[in-house]
Amino acid sequence: MENAVGQQIKGYMETKTPVVIGVVNDFNYRPLKEKVLPQMFHQFADYAPYKFFVRLKPGDPAPALGAMQKAWTGIVADLPFKHNFLDESLDNFYKSERKWSSIIGWAGGISVFLACLGLFGLAALAAINRTKEIGIRKVLGASLPGIVGLLSKDFIKLVFFALIIAAPLAWYFMNRWLQDFAYRISIGWWVFIAAGALAIVVAFVTIGFQAVKAGVANPVKSLRTE
Repeated sequence: MENAVGQQIKGYMETKTPVVIGVVNDFNYRPLKEKVLPQMFHQFADYAPYKFFVRLKPGDPAPALGAMQKAWTGIVADLPFKHNFLDESLDNFYKSERKWSSIIGWAGGISVFLACLGLFGLAALAAINRTKEIGIRKVLGASLPGIVGLLSKDFIKLVFFALIIAAPLAWYFMNRWLQDFAYRISIGWWVFIAAGALAIVVAFVTIGFQAVKAGVANPVKSLRTE
């Protein structure tokens, strides 16, 4: 790149032969869905600039904007001073991604909440249907962890099988979405393990409440239940 400085760019324009005065590293000036392509910045003497890039110090930009507006008005009073921030312009590239992220987040949260309600109801129904069995097991010396495990294991198996089905589908659709980006991350296996572990913990806590409630019930009352 250093050898390019000072070289003439021939054939760029019929009336002008630009000279390279500097070279910078590649950077994204387009959305990340597009690859970085060669970009040339030029400012010929007979060109009237229509946009200026100004780097501001971190902090409140109001004083700097006021000074720029005053200077602009003193030079070109007939044109209004307009400004926007580069980070906001770049942020507009990804509004659709943020919108979908919000939609998927809310949909996922509602789905998990409804699934927990369903598990809670099924666990309550299972505890009621096995009331006498639980009472007999307690009379014969069954421990609370044993009863919790008895009521929870079937539901945990269902959650585990659901994860086996959901994980490949989630990987497929996420990978398809990432293919739209020229520069993207890779989905690690640990993401699905962490999500699966969290799902199992949430399911176990939901089911465990009803299991503990059934486990601490008086076995005499349980055996009298018709």
